[in-house]
Amino acid sequence: MLLVPAVLLVANARAADTKSFKESGSATAPLTLEVYTDFQCPHCREFYMAVLPSLTTEFINTGKVRLIHRDFRLPQFQYSKTAARYANASGEIGKYDVVANQLFLTQPDWAQNGNVEGAVAKVLTPAELEKVRAMVKDDAHLDDATVKDEAMAMNVDHIQATPTVVIVYKGKRETVSGGVSFPLLKSYINGKLAE
Repeated sequence: MLLVPAVLLVANARAADTKSFKESGSATAPLTLEVYTDFQCPHCREFYMAVLPSLTTEFINTGKVRLIHRDFRLPQFQYSKTAARYANASGEIGKYDVVANQLFLTQPDWAQNGNVEGAVAKVLTPAELEKVRAMVKDDAHLDDATVKDEAMAMNVDHIQATPTVVIVYKGKRETVSGGVSFPLLKSYINGKLAE
């Protein structure tokens, strides 16, 4: 379900404590975007494919925005947990962005057949895939960051849908729910940075 963008102001933001592989951009950027997504959500895929590239080029690579990916698995998607575990395990070996991109790119396939590993295998070497496979199978800690992200989503940011962007600026958190377009997000970010 795609929601109309709505802004909710939440005061007194707490410091973000995520794994470094889920962060992009400068830690000293004046504005932080926390993006809650579910790897199996079609609207998250659209955000990732249509908005994130321009956001990266214009704001993250230029040091204006720091991006933090956050997992928020939706219960209606049966392969979300597996996809998040593969992405997080890949992050442990320095391949989070490559695997996250692959998961969103190939989502229409693995979301139908459940073959998350097959999608990931296309972008990792056999040795990397073996490491990731072992972690996915045995490392319960891969769920720790996801569970923390999901608790924050529900308790701090009151998120109920994905994708959701939380804008952290000058100690305040503003939540934009739904499939926000890049022109709208760009205008909003530029307005914040001009304050």
